[in-house]
Amino acid sequence: MADIALVLNARIGKTLPRPLAQPPGAAVRTDARAPLPERLSRVPVALVLLAALALALWPHWSWMAQRLTDGSDEPWGLLALITVLGLIGREWRLLTVPPPAALIATAALALAAAVARLWLPPLAAAAVAMGAVATFLVNARRDRPATPIGALLLLALPVIASLQFYFGYPLRLVTAALAAPVLRAVGFAVEATGAALAYDGRLVLVDPPCAGIGMLWVGAYTAALLSYLGTASARRTFVNGAVAAACVFFANVARNVALFFPEALDLGRPGWTHALIGLVAFGVALLPIVLFAQTTARHNRNAWPYWPQRYHRRVVA
Repeated sequence: MADIALVLNARIGKTLPRPLAQPPGAAVRTDARAPLPERLSRVPVALVLLAALALALWPHWSWMAQRLTDGSDEPWGLLALITVLGLIGREWRLLTVPPPAALIATAALALAAAVARLWLPPLAAAAVAMGAVATFLVNARRDRPATPIGALLLLALPVIASLQFYFGYPLRLVTAALAAPVLRAVGFAVEATGAALAYDGRLVLVDPPCAGIGMLWVGAYTAALLSYLGTASARRTFVNGAVAAACVFFANVARNVALFFPEALDLGRPGWTHALIGLVAFGVALLPIVLFAQTTARHNRNAWPYWPQRYHRRVVA
C-alpha cells in the first residue's frame, strides 16, 4: 500500500504522501509534552537576543521604575511600554535576527547608554537605551513600520515632569495670549497678563495642568499607535504627530476659554465642572487625530495586495 501511495503522489507532482489528519488539539498536546530543551530550542534566536539586550540595559529600567513609583512623574509611560510589548509580543514568532550592521549599531547604542550614565542625566541615558531597543526591534521586524515603534518607545520614558518643567510655562503664556482675544470677541474685556487672564480686577490663572502637557502626550501616543496599525511611513507618522500636536494645542486654548466663565464670573457650579470641561476638550482634540490618521489605513487597505513569492512558484514533480 505504501508503494501505491508513493506512485500516486508522484503522478500528481508530489514525492511524499500527505500526512494523516490529526484530531484537533493533538499538536498542542504534543508540544506540551515535549521535553523542556526541545521547547526552548524552538524559541526564535531574535527573542533570545532581545532578552539579552533588555538584561544588559537593566540599570536604565531600574531608574525608570523608581521614577515612576516615587511620585516625581506620571506613570503614563507604562501605557506606551505595554503597547509596544503587546504589538511585538502578539507576533513574536515572526521576529528575525537583525542584519550584522543593525546588531553592531544596537550594541554601540547599548554601550553608549552605559557610558552616558556617567555624564548625562538619567533621562538622557535612558533615551539612548530606548534607541538601542528601537534599533533592534525595527530591524527584527522590517516588514512593520519603524518610526511609530521608535515614537512609542520614546513616549515610554518618564518625560511628563520634564516637559512640564521646560515647556509648561511657555505653553501657558501662549495659551493665555490666544484665549484673551477670543474672550474679547465675545464681549469680555479680558487682557493676557503673563500666564493669567485679567478681567474686572480679577486674575484667572492658567495653571500648570491647563498647559496641556498631558493632553499632548496622549495625542502623541494616539498618533503613534494609529500610525503603526495603519502601517504609515516615516513621513506620514511625522505628519500625524504634527496634526495631533496642533489639535491638542487649539483644543487646550478652547478649554481655557471655557474655564474662564465659571472661574471669573462666580457661577454656581459643582466641583467636577473643571474636570468635565477638560474631558470635553480632550474629546474635541482626539476626534480629528483619529480621523486624520485613519486616512492612512484606508489608503493602505485599498492598495494592491502583495502576494508572497511562494504563490508564483510552480511545483516541480
